Amino acid sequence: MIEELHEDLKMYLDKDTDLGDFIKHPLLFWAGYDDSFIEVINSAYKAKLKEAEKERKAKKWENWLMLHERPYRLDAFMSIASELDKKNYWELLSRIWIDTEFPTVNKDIWIQLFTRKLPNKRKLMSGKERRVLARLPDKDINVFRGYSDDEHADGISWTLSYEKAEEFAKRWGSEDAKIAEGMCKKEDILAFLNGRNEEEIIIDPEKVRVLRSQGILITN
Repeated sequence: MIEELHEDLKMYLDKDTDLGDFIKHPLLFWAGYDDSFIEVINSAYKAKLKEAEKERKAKKWENWLMLHERPYRLDAFMSIASELDKKNYWELLSRIWIDTEFPTVNKDIWIQLFTRKLPNKRKLMSGKERRVLARLPDKDINVFRGYSDDEHADGISWTLSYEKAEEFAKRWGSEDAKIAEGMCKKEDILAFLNGRNEEEIIIDPEKVRVLRSQGILITN
């Protein structure tokens, strides 16, 4: 008897992608799917599901979150937020933020998570990051944002470094790449994070006064 694809995976099988059939389950991504791989796919999924259930039962929250595929980690975090103690909430929020891609898509959700009125918010940043933030002037802080098209102009991720903004602007090789320069107040900054050496400022874009935004030349 031919084994069928696991019931959990069937609704996540996408047959309309440019890369062929693709499984996009929260615990398992599989590109180039065809029926000859069913046994291997089911085995991989069952092993990962078992590990996830074990980590959740043990309340090893970071391990459990990282077992999820990257696009689903924000949803996974929100599903356990009420179970986290306040220290874990901020540490894990920082962890999944650093790991995320395209945060502008869920900008409003991220702002809500970063502005929750919970104690121990200092745990969102390392001691070194907190010291950098403390040394910034109270107002008139120059921040920059590199983006590839106007749809992503008002994200919550900015940087103190023009060079880093330029890197992000050039990242996708878009002809519409731009760098915005703005000013903000320290009291409006939600976090300073430097885990990726990006001198990143997390801030509600409505709190940034944009001075100018200009296109940049993309060279090969």
